[in-house]
Amino acid sequence: MLEFAFAQSFQRSLKGLHPPEKVAIQRRVDSFMLAMDVRRIPTGFGLKKLGDDLWEFRTDLPIRVFFQWSKNTVTFLFLGNHNEVQRFLKHYV
Repeated sequence: MLEFAFAQSFQRSLKGLHPPEKVAIQRRVDSFMLAMDVRRIPTGFGLKKLGDDLWEFRTDLPIRVFFQWSKNTVTFLFLGNHNEVQRFLKHYV
């Protein structure tokens, strides 16, 4: 069974959003966690591997969610639009 964690950087990136966006993203993250638990990811998530253990999936909004998947732990790292993601990746990699 997978364990899920949320990095402080994820929590900070979530704070800057409007309440309806937060709700939509939280629903999408919850759906993703359920899908990961049963290891059946629908194509609608747009799951993409970016590195050894760095992955992303898309929300219904123009926002991407980045997470680290190592063995039995998924840690949500960051979420943001294209420009925010580019800045995050410069510092992460």
